Amino acid sequence: MTTQAMPFSMAAAAAVPRPRFQNLRGWNQTQSEIQQERVATNMKVAELKAISTKLVHAEGAALLGLLSELRAQLSTRTRPPVQEALESEIPEALVSCFRRGLEAPAALEAAWVVTNLATGTSAQTAHLLELGLGQVLADGLNHPSMAKWPELCDQLLWALGNMAGDPDVRVRDSLLSMGAVGILGRLFSRMPDFEWNVPSRTQVLRSLTWLLSSLCRGSPAPAFEEVACLIDYFVQVVAGSDDERMLAEALWGLTYLIESAESSSEVTDRVARLLRAGYHPGEVAPEPHPVLAKVVACSGVLGHPQNPLVPPAVRLIGSLLRSCDSVALRQTIDAGALGALRVLLLDGNAPLPLRRDVAWALSNLAAGATEYSQKLMLEPDLWEALLMTVDQGLTKELRVESLWCVLNITKRCFAPAGSSDVAMSGRKPEPRQVLSLIAKTLRKETFDSTLNRALLDVAELALRQGEEGVKLKALKATALVRHAQDIGLLDELEAFQRSGEASTQRKANYMIDTWFGSGTENDAPTPKDLKARAGSNTPSAIAGSKSPGRRAAYQFGA
Repeated sequence: MTTQAMPFSMAAAAAVPRPRFQNLRGWNQTQSEIQQERVATNMKVAELKAISTKLVHAEGAALLGLLSELRAQLSTRTRPPVQEALESEIPEALVSCFRRGLEAPAALEAAWVVTNLATGTSAQTAHLLELGLGQVLADGLNHPSMAKWPELCDQLLWALGNMAGDPDVRVRDSLLSMGAVGILGRLFSRMPDFEWNVPSRTQVLRSLTWLLSSLCRGSPAPAFEEVACLIDYFVQVVAGSDDERMLAEALWGLTYLIESAESSSEVTDRVARLLRAGYHPGEVAPEPHPVLAKVVACSGVLGHPQNPLVPPAVRLIGSLLRSCDSVALRQTIDAGALGALRVLLLDGNAPLPLRRDVAWALSNLAAGATEYSQKLMLEPDLWEALLMTVDQGLTKELRVESLWCVLNITKRCFAPAGSSDVAMSGRKPEPRQVLSLIAKTLRKETFDSTLNRALLDVAELALRQGEEGVKLKALKATALVRHAQDIGLLDELEAFQRSGEASTQRKANYMIDTWFGSGTENDAPTPKDLKARAGSNTPSAIAGSKSPGRRAAYQFGA
């Protein structure tokens, strides 16, 4: 399904929180309490059944009164009687009312009732859709009074949003299959002609953006062709709005659409569509790209880490840095992404999951081409920030993500001649510093076999930085080997010999034999030794074709 491109224009207004009700029930009830609850439930069902019967035939003021009473009974935060309403056939009565046609005030009350009904369990919400409530809500967006009743439009969108946000993605998919995206697109195209004031228009746009973002969320992701056009809408929101709630939902929507890509080529295609949105074919966006500059600003450089814009902005930057398109990567970096991420990585007041996402975004970039590792090294204070986080990060997840970034940068910097990586010019990590970090990290923590192997790979690359010194009969390599022994790296290698996984055992054996083996104590291997022993090495576990994916293990949410 496709919809036409949707123009976007609005003004800002204050955010209004919209909590979703929950069912809370105690588990330590006595038999007497259970019996009392059953009696109360039966009474409630009978009461609601009476209302349901009257709704089918009521009109005018009587109908409005019944709907208002029903809305009041369901608007409780402790335990909305959703199941009782279902048993009383309230949803069927509401469908009948909507299909008969309702005046705007009655339609508003009915939509409010459905909004509260849609806060129940996934099974209850799915039942509402089966009865046709989703369709009548969507049809209600064509109400003849819509142009003068923004409150009605907002309530209908809110009810649909509660459905779309259900944890069971089959509910979301049911809305998509009935053409929700096209219906909402047509509503949006008519909105400029509606007689709404700015605060009302802004509130409706918030609800619309929240609903559209929810339609992109969930695992498994929706079919991309169903929601692809929403990239254009979310980009227009990012470019044209300064409203925090609306911006946050648009950023989450873009993040969901890019993160759900199943291959690097799909990521690249979706990022390219994001960057082209709003421009005619052949038209070139200004530098820095306005949308990317706005995303970077939302990441906290111009705000506070607790701002609701920061988490989705950081996640979106991380997704953009997964692109295989060099132009998209350059534009993201030129927009100031690296500086923004460095600030957040070092901000002790930023939430730890957010700082972990920052490290993940940087490690995505470091796992790419060598030129991006060079940009990471040249970004002021970023390398030092990563080393500090590996050493002092408050959670293991944060330290591990930062460590992956350090290892991938170092691997690119220390790439030997003839490898698949092109050795970097310019600033490089200091081999002694890298060896000290690896030895200290191995001494303090335990990791999975993949990361252990990556640490040993980089340790060997650091030791090899003295290889040229051996050729010139200098003492540089000997000093590196001695330093490795002094800081306890040899002890860690011997520990892997005894208890490491097969791959790390082989790597440890190779390194001990190559760098710390027989001969005069602390002597570095000769170039001939290195060449002879190279065949016993095993492929690298980091960055490049052998790299583990920069991982989908974390589960995030808005």
